[in-house]
Amino acid sequence: MVVGLIVGLIVGLGTFAGCAHGSHEGATQSSQPVIKRMDLSGVHQVSKRDITKRIATTATGWWWPFAKKAYFDPVTWQSDLRRIERVYEARGFYQAEVVADEVTPIKGGVALKAIVSEGQATRIGSYEVRGLDVLMQIERDDVLDLDLAVGDVFREDRWETAKNAIVQRLRNLGFAQALVDAVAQVDVRTHSASLLIVARPGIRFRFGDIAIDLGPDSGIAPVWVWEQVRLAIPDGEMFSTEAVTEAQRRVSAMGLFAVATVTSGVPDAKTGRVSIMVEARAAPFRTLRAGVGGRIDQVRNEARVFGEWSHRNYLGGMRKLTIRAEGGWAFIPNTFAVLRNDIASGPRHGPIARIGLKFEQPRFAGRSSLREQTTLDLERTLEQSYDAIGWRLATGVVWQPRSTLSVYPTYNIQGNWLNGPALASAGAAPLTLGCANQVTPCFILLSYLEQVLTWDRRDSPLAPRNGFFGSLSLQEGGGPLGGGFTYLRVSPDMRGTISIGDDDQLTFSSRLRIGQLFPSGGSSAVVTRFFGGGGISMRGFSDRRLSPLLLAPAPTSPGVAPVMLTLPIGGDGMIDGSFEARYQVTDHLTVAAFVDYGQVTQGHVGPDDLTTLLWAAGVGLRYSTPIGPIRVDLARRFQRGRPPVLLGIDATTGAVSQIPYLVDDSCFGLGGSGRATVVTDTLCAFHVGIGEAF
Repeated sequence: MVVGLIVGLIVGLGTFAGCAHGSHEGATQSSQPVIKRMDLSGVHQVSKRDITKRIATTATGWWWPFAKKAYFDPVTWQSDLRRIERVYEARGFYQAEVVADEVTPIKGGVALKAIVSEGQATRIGSYEVRGLDVLMQIERDDVLDLDLAVGDVFREDRWETAKNAIVQRLRNLGFAQALVDAVAQVDVRTHSASLLIVARPGIRFRFGDIAIDLGPDSGIAPVWVWEQVRLAIPDGEMFSTEAVTEAQRRVSAMGLFAVATVTSGVPDAKTGRVSIMVEARAAPFRTLRAGVGGRIDQVRNEARVFGEWSHRNYLGGMRKLTIRAEGGWAFIPNTFAVLRNDIASGPRHGPIARIGLKFEQPRFAGRSSLREQTTLDLERTLEQSYDAIGWRLATGVVWQPRSTLSVYPTYNIQGNWLNGPALASAGAAPLTLGCANQVTPCFILLSYLEQVLTWDRRDSPLAPRNGFFGSLSLQEGGGPLGGGFTYLRVSPDMRGTISIGDDDQLTFSSRLRIGQLFPSGGSSAVVTRFFGGGGISMRGFSDRRLSPLLLAPAPTSPGVAPVMLTLPIGGDGMIDGSFEARYQVTDHLTVAAFVDYGQVTQGHVGPDDLTTLLWAAGVGLRYSTPIGPIRVDLARRFQRGRPPVLLGIDATTGAVSQIPYLVDDSCFGLGGSGRATVVTDTLCAFHVGIGEAF
């Protein structure tokens, strides 16, 4: 949303500006020169970024117009020279030293330079862990799976991580009082480190009682919290910190508390038990939110206002009622084309709206792992190929055996009044929208079962650094359920993210989504089909433009020759994937490079579709804000793979035929061969959004 985007920019950029100058608190602007430039010479084995993050002196941000000036303080500078040496020591370079430093007056301030002699790295000469004899072999192997090996450079951060890992793994095995004694002897003459860790596991403990503190007049029954903790920690189960973390997630996910902490008590050696303590303070049950939003895409512009009211203890019993309303106006392909009435681009505009109601009943059937959920949505949409007024009612039960795992079976009934392109042939209605042998507008009714399985182990849904996500959606429509279509729809989605380097500054991500629609009788509704392209799909195409296309005339005035447009009508098969690398340049700014691939087929996905995928490569920027990263991506498609199917309908006979898809090989109209083509998509696409692409 635009309001969130603007707020995020203001907050995020203000934070960046506050970090950019990094001036010493004691430095006065009137008496100290401005630091115009700072150079670290001789730095090879340690990243310069890692050093500058750990010293107070930094240069004024020249590229950011609102950056505060950084002023030179000689006392801070001398302290930072020692800090540079300490950074090297922590990385295993104990002989590193700053051999010289320079403070040079230049126009408008000073230029700083530090010259470093790195020396030779200290490596691990010997490494031993004792005190694990009480463990079984499989447990011992797990505890000793550490990032330490003889011959590696001795780094203090990895040494601390290894010691902490042993303690945490022992505690996850029930040793609640596990400790380690560790000694690292470094010989700077031989550049060798001798490491010894002595573990003291103690005895194994089991979980005991649960104590709940919700504060005065919370209005929340403690038993509701107790049940969620017991789901994560059954009575008498072996103690583990992972179980305590799971209990913390479950209590937080209740959505009732402003603050909630779950901790383990002091282990009781006499009973062999560890109690659990929950301390939480309730948040207001009722909330009201409002704002404005917008969207800018190469094929669609829109502006919206929205409001949301929620009650998290509706009629008591933790029942949750949420009502959300949105309204706005959409412009296709953009506002400028609509205002100019650019017939060649097929301008369309109109109102868009959505009203949604969601009711949740926790502890369904007396089970704390179940909650009943019912949603009702009314919507007015405007797409490139059609406009629609629709509604959808869904009711089902969410089973959540773990905080990261959920199963959600539902029954859905959905109706849509669809109005498609102005085609004279009745054969166009089933092809475009799925209307059964009638011209548009038409009414489509779907009645189906859906099961959604989700497993989410990401560390953050908006900007993940590590973890994986998997989901599977199955829909079974029609048949004994009624409705206008009988079909099976399968759509798995898999994503993975891993980060490496200091502070996880380099992140690698991948995604693969596959979709297959099996319609009975060969006819499918447009609202069940697959579309690709856009900021969260194959970024080499604009929104929904990776799709089978239909050549259709644009609406025009009487007596004016029609202009032909290519409208996305969706397909029954989809492959959509991506590989992405992100590097964090500053605390707020991240650069990205990615390769996307995809295909949307008119029929079933086959082996030949794997060899004719469409590919695109691109670069992007991410700027972190409190509402998630603001993402800007620019992608260019390769001229390989099979273009989407382009269909035409004979105005006289109504026969459907495939038309050659001639690719516009320019980039936003620049360059290329200049050949004429009815498909206006170029090889380049531009996307702006909030949150990572996947």
